This record gives sequence, C-alpha cells and structure tokens, in this order.
Amino acid sequence: MAAQMHPYVTDSDERKIIPLWLATMSIFASWLLHTYFQTINFSPPWWSDIPSFVGFYEIFFRLFDKWLWKFGIFRKVGLIKTPNLNGEWAGHTISSHDNHEKQTKATIVVHQTWTEIRVKLATSTSISYSQTASIMANKPDCIVLSYDYINEPRPEAAKTMHSHKGMAMHEYVIDNEDETLDGSYFTGRDRKTFGALVFKRNSD
Repeated sequence: MAAQMHPYVTDSDERKIIPLWLATMSIFASWLLHTYFQTINFSPPWWSDIPSFVGFYEIFFRLFDKWLWKFGIFRKVGLIKTPNLNGEWAGHTISSHDNHEKQTKATIVVHQTWTEIRVKLATSTSISYSQTASIMANKPDCIVLSYDYINEPRPEAAKTMHSHKGMAMHEYVIDNEDETLDGSYFTGRDRKTFGALVFKRNSD
C-alpha cells in the first residue's frame, strides 16, 4: 500500500503569520512588475499569463512550503517552530504482544513539507502509514508528533497478522547532535496491543 502525504495540524501561530508575510511580498512583487511594465511602455495582452497578486502568492507559498521553511534562519528568529523531521530514523519497538520481552528493529521514514507529512514505520513483518497527524511545537522543550496510522502486514508475515489501525505519539528531543523520536503506541480493538517506540535520526 502506497500512501500519499496528508495535511497536519500544529499549535504554532506560524500558520497565521507566514501567509500574511507571503501576501505582503506578493503585493510588493505585483507592484514592482506593474511599475516595470509602465517604465518600458509595455501593456501585456489580456490573454497572457502575467503573474498577478494571486500568481505571486502561489509561487511564494509553494517555495516556502517545500524548501524555505527548512532554513535555519527562520528558526533562529522564532518565525518557524515546526521541526524538520524529514529523513530516516532507526530504532526499535517494544510490544505488549510478547509481554515487552523483546525489541523489534524498525525504521521510520518521514516526508514532510511545511503543511503536509507522511510517516512510514517499517519492520520485518509489517508497514504502517500515517493517515492524520499533528505536531505540537509551541513549547520547545516538549515537541510532540502524534499520528493515526494503518498497519499492513508484509506478504511473508504470519497468517494471523492482519490490517489494523492504531495511534502513535513521539516526543522529539535534541540532545547535543543527537535527535530522537521516543514515545508509545496503541492499536485498535482487533489487536489491542500497546508498546514503546525508540528511534534516532540517521539522515536528513
């Protein structure tokens, strides 16, 4: 099962502030373009696709959503609080299914923009994909990633395994140069299991 990225919510007020900045930049860019056309005595035909306020806003928003929000300068000035979780995280899970007796190796791969995300957790027997998510980032010392997921067993998994829903919660912590996503999960009524999630970032 391949999953698409989906929107996520956050408690940071940046989702209110950034659009205002982008709108202001779009108005200024539109004015500059209009002034330039007047300077060269050029009147574009009505059918031409000359960027207007809406066009500039769309361009600026897409640039910011995909790339610019990751720049460290925006975090240094406090404009962006949402953490950049993109990349691969290696770790393990511990489940009540076997009375928390063993660690199961797992990886998490996060694809994230400023407004959308996809969290994929994979083990040797199953793969989980996030369906909805939230990032609580307003308190720098307690950043939490939560998401609902659907788990699908791999073809080679035991026949007793089947698709199920669950919810996971990770606390994002930076300790010196190490970044971790540690937390817990629980599954729906079909499985009724719960456990721990321990992960460390491998790459950006």
